[in-house]
Amino acid sequence: MQSRYETINSYLNKGILEASMEFSKTHETPLCIAKFGFEVDLEDGFFFKNLIALIHEQIGFNPILHFGNDTFLLVLRDTKIHSAKTMIQKIDHAIKQKFKIELKSIGITLFDASDTYKSFLDRLDKYYVMSKLSSRKKIFYGTLDFDFYETNNRNDLLATILKKQNQATLHNLFNGIPIKESVVIAKFDEGIAQVRVNAAKIHFYIKEDFTFIQHERIPNIIKGRIIKVDPIKSLLVLSHLEFLDASPVERGDIRVQPEKRINGTVLFNKAKLLDATVANISESSIALQAKIADVEKLLRTNMVEKELEVEFQIPTDKSFLTKISCKATVFSIVNEMIILSIQPTVFMKSKLRQYIALRQNGLLVDLKQYLKGVI
Repeated sequence: MQSRYETINSYLNKGILEASMEFSKTHETPLCIAKFGFEVDLEDGFFFKNLIALIHEQIGFNPILHFGNDTFLLVLRDTKIHSAKTMIQKIDHAIKQKFKIELKSIGITLFDASDTYKSFLDRLDKYYVMSKLSSRKKIFYGTLDFDFYETNNRNDLLATILKKQNQATLHNLFNGIPIKESVVIAKFDEGIAQVRVNAAKIHFYIKEDFTFIQHERIPNIIKGRIIKVDPIKSLLVLSHLEFLDASPVERGDIRVQPEKRINGTVLFNKAKLLDATVANISESSIALQAKIADVEKLLRTNMVEKELEVEFQIPTDKSFLTKISCKATVFSIVNEMIILSIQPTVFMKSKLRQYIALRQNGLLVDLKQYLKGVI
């Protein structure tokens, strides 16, 4: 039997969530909810207070609801499923860095206009339980249409979703400069997509091998291989569509590619782990292209959970070299690419910011020259 406090808490939670659902439906804005488990130690209330304060700040001071049995619910208003997933990943990473602990289980889902209070929470609970039972993946997520962890035929799933909503966002990079535009999926059949793009931007895709698609009803970024560019009809033809857990689209900071080769070194307790090449860099992360043998060694020795150090040199506007050395942790590994979250000092961050601005200026000059040649 519920205590008086638990009953009041249940009514408050339901009222807040139903009000958020109604607002989302009326104003046609996205709404996500996330559920995580955390066993509260009331003997250390100060620690718990700091933990919740960190989460609250990370989610932009949206509501945090206690849902009983050491579970909590985050109400993420005006947040699409892609942003919710990225936000929760960052929260989990920040907690691991600051408090040296991990959230037990995490489930996320997106509100659909046809949802009731019960169907919305039932779908969230499904992902939360899947995360709780899984020994491999921490965060499970999905929408009414899209269940990433089901074994449904992906082409049938995409065809169903694109029939409901054929608008999407296309993301590309021109030598590191983000190119983003709203597009229409004109046709999708047997894994081949025809995408209608802005005629003025069609030339950006001629030399590209692939592009990234972001769809409001799909929690994962989709990578597609560009097999044909039709400048007359302003169409891209894509094949080999694959769903990605992590992609360049989800990295929020300004990111640039080096003009010339930059070598980097990853260390643990001052001992060298591996050498690599800097693929791209921002103020908060760095992507390193390494040898597959070094990546396997990193995984085999369980260094992905450790606090590491990364060192590399970047050029200045006077052609001098500045050494950057900072703490780092592995954010993700995709094939031979290692993505590190870095924690530069104030001085190091200022040097990184100068280098990024320098590369941006150079890239803008390149872009203007390119546009002169194609327009």
